[in-house]
Amino acid sequence: MNKLRFDANTEQTNALQGLAYWIADNAYIIERYGADDPERENVKKTISMVFDELDALRVPFWVQNVVICFAENWRKYKAVYLSAFLETKNIFI
Repeated sequence: MNKLRFDANTEQTNALQGLAYWIADNAYIIERYGADDPERENVKKTISMVFDELDALRVPFWVQNVVICFAENWRKYKAVYLSAFLETKNIFI
């Protein structure tokens, strides 16, 4: 069985790291201050811009989804290197 693999270039890596940061920040804000916190509006707009950038850089959705699932747990995001986690999913940055 062929396993999916993705090798990110520098621009793609930077965008994926940005996505992870903003997803983790959003999760932290929700937990700490609640879903109605006004800062979330700016975070959601930034995440939307990062998605547009990732699409323009041709980063597959499955790669974006792996990063989202990782970063939604903001404690894990702070404790584990993104690159180390992604390697377990055959994504190399």
